[in-house]
Amino acid sequence: MAQKTKKNKLLRYQRIRQKQTEQQYEYLTERHVVRPSHPKYSVLDRFSHLANNVYNQGLYRARQALFKGSWLSYNKLDASLKQSNRQKDSMIYSSMNSVHLVQQQLKLVNRNMNSWNKARKAYAKNPGKFTGRPKLPKYHTKGGLTTILVDNQTAKLRPNGYVEIPCMDKFKVKLAHPETTAIQEVRIVPQNRRFIVEIVYKTNQTIQYKPDNGRYLGIDPGVNNAFTLATNVSGITPVIVNGKPIKAINQFYNKQRAQLTRIHDLLGQNRSSHRLASLDFYRNQKMNSFAHEASKRIVDFALSHGLNTIIIGKNKGQKQRSRMNKQNNQNFIGIPHQIMINLIKYKANLAGIVVIQHSEAYTSQTSFLDKEEPIRENGDKTRKRKGISPAKRRLKRGLYKADTGQLINADVNGALQIIKKVVPKAFADGIEGIGLCPVKWSLRF
Repeated sequence: MAQKTKKNKLLRYQRIRQKQTEQQYEYLTERHVVRPSHPKYSVLDRFSHLANNVYNQGLYRARQALFKGSWLSYNKLDASLKQSNRQKDSMIYSSMNSVHLVQQQLKLVNRNMNSWNKARKAYAKNPGKFTGRPKLPKYHTKGGLTTILVDNQTAKLRPNGYVEIPCMDKFKVKLAHPETTAIQEVRIVPQNRRFIVEIVYKTNQTIQYKPDNGRYLGIDPGVNNAFTLATNVSGITPVIVNGKPIKAINQFYNKQRAQLTRIHDLLGQNRSSHRLASLDFYRNQKMNSFAHEASKRIVDFALSHGLNTIIIGKNKGQKQRSRMNKQNNQNFIGIPHQIMINLIKYKANLAGIVVIQHSEAYTSQTSFLDKEEPIRENGDKTRKRKGISPAKRRLKRGLYKADTGQLINADVNGALQIIKKVVPKAFADGIEGIGLCPVKWSLRF
């Protein structure tokens, strides 16, 4: 029975890996920050307000039609606003100096309504897959800002390495990759009194994925230890990416934001100010810098050791179910683990390395040194039910004790068990020489 289970796991791994090698990045994204000191900042601010109005007007018509028993498709929604513009009932269709900018917002409304409709039908069939009943898309804040979506017919790629949007007072951005030959779209995202200009461009390259060479890198995400790296290759020292600096930034952010919002509440003011916006921006930039630096170092580590497959642990919905104490729960939820994991996937895939994300259930409860399978039958609750002592072998944070009495870093144990969970034959040649004592990387970001 056990052999059959291992065989099924191996076949599943091979299918997943094969599917991952089919992933290609046809488009990449370049980001630029526009601050209030930029000469075109006021232009972006005005168009972002207009985009917000268009979105809310489109959503209002779609919702009202639904309440009356009819479904408003994109074409009908577009025709409705056009007719209002001709009759001069509402001039919102001509407010953005470009029909294309308005239509992009209406397409967004249509996508959101369609997503809700699909989720509603899926919920009716199987409510257990959802944390709650899907709700209708909500209106954006009245008078607020929203993302401006610009298609490649409106945004122009100039030969001198600039992307220009003529209808927005000739706003332009210089590309960091001037060799770009085609752009897909431009997204102008309002964020903490700044605008993030995201230019989606065509890559013109095909990723050649590396073959499965039996050398695997397991990654266990955490908080104090942001990422713990361990391999099934003997002689390679495990690595811990120090997460305490990013945790400290998150704690500082939470403390400062709580203090500022308390002052706003005492004064009866809205929770909006330049200081809060600057604090949010600082925190987001630090998180992004850390994520980029960590993902780069991890991919370089895999390339330098010929590790063609990366396996990352992640439990679906773990932040919703988090039941830590208040302080640790705040740190854990405030750190964007999935964004960091997505960056690892993105950079590893560009380098031809296959990345598999898999549930890490029972990897921290079972013992690598005792050659246990990371399954429920070897978990803490089963050991307690069977009267096996000790029920929990994790002595404290960062330390795990095997049944043999040997000590191992708990996160290294988890990372090695993640490999075994996905690739049952990863340690078929034994565990002699496998690195157990990690070194720590403290990143500069």
